[in-house]
Amino acid sequence: MGQIQVDEKDMEKLREQAKKTKAAEKPKLSTGTIIFRVVAVVIVVAYVVLLLFGKYFMDPNGVFLRSLNVFQPTDNPNSWVRAISLAILVLCASFILRFFIDRMTKNEKITKKTGVAVIELLSSLVKYAAIIVLIFLFLSALGVNTTEIVAGLGILTLIIGLGMTSLIEDIVAGIFIIAEHLFDVGDVIVVNGFRGTVVRIGIRSTQIMDVGGDDLILRNSSIGSVVNLTYRMSCAAVTFPLAPTESLDRVAEIVKNSDFEKLGDKYPPLQSNPMYLGMCGMDSKGVQNLLLIASCKEQDRYDCERILFKEFKLLMEKNGIKVGATGIEEG
Repeated sequence: MGQIQVDEKDMEKLREQAKKTKAAEKPKLSTGTIIFRVVAVVIVVAYVVLLLFGKYFMDPNGVFLRSLNVFQPTDNPNSWVRAISLAILVLCASFILRFFIDRMTKNEKITKKTGVAVIELLSSLVKYAAIIVLIFLFLSALGVNTTEIVAGLGILTLIIGLGMTSLIEDIVAGIFIIAEHLFDVGDVIVVNGFRGTVVRIGIRSTQIMDVGGDDLILRNSSIGSVVNLTYRMSCAAVTFPLAPTESLDRVAEIVKNSDFEKLGDKYPPLQSNPMYLGMCGMDSKGVQNLLLIASCKEQDRYDCERILFKEFKLLMEKNGIKVGATGIEEG
């Protein structure tokens, strides 16, 4: 069997049909997820209410309210209340930032300039930064001197770096892939003979999916030579079998007097009008192979090849031209 010749947009149509078919079977949120979100919302609302209206039903000079309001400096605050208050603010800020960053990935004007990978990297950095801040807040609440921890991070980083060389290589390679725009999410690339669409570029690994839905996950440091098929115009090329008894001159005359080489206006995937280049080979039975080409985007290549096959066959049938091995006697 040959390679499956379907484009990503064809697979997307199948996925959309599957979504419509299983619309009634959409997975619901788990009970745990719902409870977690409800508790989170209740905590945030309670925090905002206490922050804005707590002075009306609690002692405004009490340690609790003074510790809760991180925007107002106070003497001898309750470290745990202050840490929890800061944690709520950090998580809320992180959620809001990541929400807007995720919206940016759906804006074509922004992603065209910066790339989806850069925006997703920014979202990851916000998430990890929030986690680090939370860790330091709770350590501070426990009375740990975080200044000494920061001073000791240099030695700790060196120790970790020596033991995690491969991880650091992956991270550095990922940064260079994103910074140098070697490829971006949505690009069609070929890596080690695997052709697919880039689904995700992470700090440590890159995920590529082919048209069959198979995922190839590569460590960033293992990505060597890459062919990016997105930034250049591709070529849809097909060979069409012509019966041995047919005249090449007659076929050329039919094509010249037809609208075959003007199909670019009829089919948007075709970036140029098709070209008939004549005979490009012949098999052992005398079947003549004709070459047809047209420029297109890489993600539309197989679709354009099917268009060329269809239109040329219809043209030949219309003019009574025999195709394939027609007329060859079975031995």
